[in-house]
Amino acid sequence: MKKFLLSYIPESLISKERRNTCLTFTFIALIMLVLEYYGWQGPFINHISKQFGFFTPAKNELFLKAQIYTSCSFFSLLFILPLIFNYLFPIHHPTLKNIGLDGTDWKQAFLIYIPLVVLMMPILWIICKQPSFYQFYPLYKPNSLKMFFIYELIYLTQFVSIEFFFRGFGLFRAEKIMPGYGIFIMIIPYSLVHIHKPFEEAIGSIFAGLVLGHLALKSKSIWPGVLVHACIAFSADLFAMIHSGRFQAF
Repeated sequence: MKKFLLSYIPESLISKERRNTCLTFTFIALIMLVLEYYGWQGPFINHISKQFGFFTPAKNELFLKAQIYTSCSFFSLLFILPLIFNYLFPIHHPTLKNIGLDGTDWKQAFLIYIPLVVLMMPILWIICKQPSFYQFYPLYKPNSLKMFFIYELIYLTQFVSIEFFFRGFGLFRAEKIMPGYGIFIMIIPYSLVHIHKPFEEAIGSIFAGLVLGHLALKSKSIWPGVLVHACIAFSADLFAMIHSGRFQAF
């Protein structure tokens, strides 16, 4: 009877490790779909805010609420659920180090990451001069310096979740499954997360995914990448505010 039942089960699902490998990629696909349909500012503004009484005719105030929602949904979908999944369906023994949450050698990390941030600043300044960019960012248009920093604090928390999912949980598991190919596997879902962003940023996400993925594997930690990602995102908002003239109006 057991042999009969096993004959109808795909061979890839028989062993525990193979089963967890298949579940890993299925889980990533599922998270990406839920994120697309329910995790962003768009679904919140168009549907969720109206259903739960968060809607407000003041569009800018709605964008702030939408960002709070997005940061919370990212934390749930890209951090908490993958953390639980990694514990329940490990590829190897589940530890924080195996998914990039362990500490890192910050002295060595700064020597690698800080030049990367410095190199990106002039490029980012030029990109932010494009109307398509500074009209898009920041999504919430603050009317004071205080609100600018409050918004940025809320906004930047989501990069912990993003870096964990793509350069921690996803990357480290994919690298164990297909050594040498993990970075290239994970730039596919990472680039698709940017599909609603300005085209320049979407294209740049491919190269950013390659670089940050390589550095995450090298440092065995997501935390330097979180810092770099947050610095670049904050600078992009700041440069966009300057180029649009809104920052000078404070």
